[in-house]
Amino acid sequence: MQSALKGIVSRTEYFITKHQSQRDEWNAKVVENKSRREQVNGQKREIYDEIERQRNVRDKENTMVREAKTERDKANKEYNSLRIEVLGADAENKGQRQSGDSPAQIQKKMDRLEMDHMIAKINDKKFQEQIILLKNQLRSAEEKIKPAGGSDENIELDALRVSCDAAHGRVIAAADAAQAAHDLMGKLNDETRRLNDEHELAHRAFVAAKVEADREHQYYIVAMRCIWSSRHLLKAAKDRADGVQPSKADALPANVDLMSALMAGKTLSTEQLMTMRRED
Repeated sequence: MQSALKGIVSRTEYFITKHQSQRDEWNAKVVENKSRREQVNGQKREIYDEIERQRNVRDKENTMVREAKTERDKANKEYNSLRIEVLGADAENKGQRQSGDSPAQIQKKMDRLEMDHMIAKINDKKFQEQIILLKNQLRSAEEKIKPAGGSDENIELDALRVSCDAAHGRVIAAADAAQAAHDLMGKLNDETRRLNDEHELAHRAFVAAKVEADREHQYYIVAMRCIWSSRHLLKAAKDRADGVQPSKADALPANVDLMSALMAGKTLSTEQLMTMRRED
């Protein structure tokens, strides 16, 4: 019997070492994947904050677009009213006969082009090329219908034209800034989707490692129970052979308490487990 118990102790020692080592390896993976998951969460929070900042920028620039459009429309209205007053009601027809497009028609083309740019129907490069071309055509059309001379009315018309161009420039600048913020938000949202996938992988790896670490720890605990019981039986057999009658008073209270806790499924510290593992 003692030989069999010694064999059990020897084999159990092997399983204790094996499962302890495997448990520690899985626990290292638990820590690694938990750390990675938390790191990804931190990156996501930073990106969410940046998305919110860009949303505020976009909304602010869109408000500026609307305000600048209101200013531009008002300046255009004043300009057109004064132009008709100075040049006559047929000024638009004169410009159309001379150049094919009147200033008002060119302005409508500019407005349509601006709208296409805002909804990303055309890219920035194409928009800049076409808007410059239309601005040149507008100036040319207005020059053709402008009467000769340097009257106060003409000076006022020029000033209003400058105001119209300045308001239009503010519309374009604010629209470009709003679009840039919107585009950046799109890229950041794509990054959050990538990080969500990475977070899910890290979380799954964390859970899987935790399950394996817990399983190996249970194997380790079972092996500890086996070796403790086997050594207890060996000691009892030796004491009986030596004529010593075992009694509860002979048992070490500390070991009895630890084994009771272990059998009840309670968690023991590493130091407590090593205490139980000692042969004495």
